[in-house]
Amino acid sequence: MRLLARGGVSVVGATGNTALVNGRGGTDEAAPRVEDDYDEVCLLVPPRTSHLRAARLVAAEAGGQAGFDRNELDDLRVAVGELCYTLMDATDQRLLLRLVVRGGRVIVRGSAPKRRGAAAPRLAGVSALIVDAVTDHHALAVDGERMSFVLVKSAASAVSA
Repeated sequence: MRLLARGGVSVVGATGNTALVNGRGGTDEAAPRVEDDYDEVCLLVPPRTSHLRAARLVAAEAGGQAGFDRNELDDLRVAVGELCYTLMDATDQRLLLRLVVRGGRVIVRGSAPKRRGAAAPRLAGVSALIVDAVTDHHALAVDGERMSFVLVKSAASAVSA
């Protein structure tokens, strides 16, 4: 597992702007471009559930920087864990997680190549309900053989300000 802090270095697999789908079914504006942000943190995660904790810890650090309270941090960790698990279930290669904090908002993008013959990833059942409830926006996508997700969560203090 490698942790990469961006400082003007291109990240392989960067995807550009992604239209967000509101977790409750509506559409929203496109997420800000993350590629131009020098404070982006990238984490390469082996596709084993034993490494989900690392992804959740990095997400919690980003949430702390965004001013999330304890419940918001827990919500972010859970959502990142569910979305990463969903990609891990359909790949045999490392996931690339990209996190950036903008004010009181955390944007998390994850991507990985789809395993040959694997079904398209999707949040099902309780996982979908949980991620819908604890994020502002999220989306899962498959583009050819590449799978990705985007998650946006804002601190309550940033929303009410």
